[in-house]
Amino acid sequence: MSCQLYGWLSTDPPVLIHSLGDDIGHHLFDRPVIRFVTQMWHATVESIAGWHSDAVRRRPDDVIHHLANDPLLTRDLICRGIPATQVNSNAWVDERLFVPDELPARSFDAVYNARMVPFKRHWLAEHIRTPLFIGGIFADDDRNEYLLEQKQRMPHAEFVHGTNNRFLPSHEVAGLLNRAHVGLCLSALEGAMFAAIEYLLCGLPVVSTVNCGGRDVWFDPQYARTVPADPTLIAAAVSELIELRLSPTLIRNQTLCRIWDHRRRFLDLGQTIYSARGVGREFARDFYSNFTNKLGDWRPAEAVMHWYEECRVRTISTR
Repeated sequence: MSCQLYGWLSTDPPVLIHSLGDDIGHHLFDRPVIRFVTQMWHATVESIAGWHSDAVRRRPDDVIHHLANDPLLTRDLICRGIPATQVNSNAWVDERLFVPDELPARSFDAVYNARMVPFKRHWLAEHIRTPLFIGGIFADDDRNEYLLEQKQRMPHAEFVHGTNNRFLPSHEVAGLLNRAHVGLCLSALEGAMFAAIEYLLCGLPVVSTVNCGGRDVWFDPQYARTVPADPTLIAAAVSELIELRLSPTLIRNQTLCRIWDHRRRFLDLGQTIYSARGVGREFARDFYSNFTNKLGDWRPAEAVMHWYEECRVRTISTR
């Protein structure tokens, strides 16, 4: 059963944010829905254009607006006549869950919070003196065999995961991040990578490989290094950032400014849509009233209306 990330920001009017993937339009009710489509994976303008054309044909009364992870994709979509705004998906991470903590000892040179799947390229950290890996078996293509291979390849590393080899809850992840000096982003291709922003919110500088997907918009030369996919260069960049003794507060505050900039664009966009449709309410109120980490959860598409009813009941009970 395939799942997508989605969540309801409002039930009246119905406002849905969901990831780009199989169109869930045929699971929605007949009423028009305001739909914000966010990217969990790198997508080309051609693939988005094809998806958008099909979605509009199926539900012509919906408002469908794409939230692109990087400025170039945003520009290309707009040039195709596709409604788009640069709002990176990492802006949905709850900044209250990931904060610097000066109390724990920084016992690891670098930490990598990543699924146990080959595209995450854990082996690129093999020359780091004390690496910490967080992650378990989460998605269908995660493999325990891959985890065992990495443990054998890097016996000097520490591997941490949750009960039954699952991912850890956010508060435990934050605690582990604060035990490391540097955060790692080692994939070549994915989305904006939630872990990248979690590192920065905890005040960790970041070493990333050259990549596609949108995580680079959060990086600043003061506290981030982007290097080729070479274990020696990655280890050297980690050592350099450790020696700089950067302020976690500075890294976090600059990251928060970037987050608020993306959210402000989104709130302005939502308010514009509300005003055009005669909704006499502030979009920002609906957004923050229903704000959760990542703005949703991974659920089967056919459960979208069940979750709508859950949100509707909760909204009524809190009025």
